[in-house]
Amino acid sequence: MKTPRYEIQYQYGQELFIKPFFDVHWGATACDEKAFLQDLKETDENTYLLFGGDLFDSILPSDRRYRKSTDKTITEAIIDECLDEMVEVLKPYRHRILGIGLGNHEDVLISRCGTNVIKRLCDLLDVQSIGYSGLYRLSLRKGKHGGGGRKIIIRYHHGWGGGSRTQGADLTKYSKDVAYWEADLFLYGHVHKNQVDKIPRLGLVGDKLVAKPKIICICGSYLKTYMKGDIPTYSEKQGYPPIMIESPCIKIKPTRTYLEIKAYTD
Repeated sequence: MKTPRYEIQYQYGQELFIKPFFDVHWGATACDEKAFLQDLKETDENTYLLFGGDLFDSILPSDRRYRKSTDKTITEAIIDECLDEMVEVLKPYRHRILGIGLGNHEDVLISRCGTNVIKRLCDLLDVQSIGYSGLYRLSLRKGKHGGGGRKIIIRYHHGWGGGSRTQGADLTKYSKDVAYWEADLFLYGHVHKNQVDKIPRLGLVGDKLVAKPKIICICGSYLKTYMKGDIPTYSEKQGYPPIMIESPCIKIKPTRTYLEIKAYTD
């Protein structure tokens, strides 16, 4: 796991946002590129982006999962083609990217082909490669001299296990992980759902009792479950329910006494 850091300057009362993008699966026929590009476009200068794995579909012809009908790419150099496209997609946003992480699809590519496409992408964009999981320290500094600092600890993990067919099962699975980590915000992926929840927590700021709930986000996907045609997607064969093509958004508002964190699913 990794322990990346990032520092943002802010003013009291300013609203900042984190937009996590997990499970985009760029390069797959079922990837909703239009929705992904639109969601990127709608972010503003106060919104910081974090990519949590499976940004690339990364399934090659030598992989038993490969089917030509699910491969959108044109050239034989599938990974290079996707990498070149993603560099151009993310280049306008690179100054707001907190980091780009690995997913199980890119990890399989490392073990079978000996190349880390996420590390290559991060090098080309000059952003942090944040691995498969980690604890992220996001520091907020007031003004140029760094006074009135605030700190957010983010526990992120690409995710594990198979997808569920019920609304609560994945939240239950990931909420068990929350007990083991001291963090404010928890980001998970892999199961292609967009859900948020919070665990009540009280803390002290000086002598004042303040609510500081732990926020849990399952960060959605841009891979369609079903597509029209004779050839089924993997999700269709597994009988997974349709999903909303979207990702959550987290609002952060520093005040003089505490840090307000809220998560939204749309």
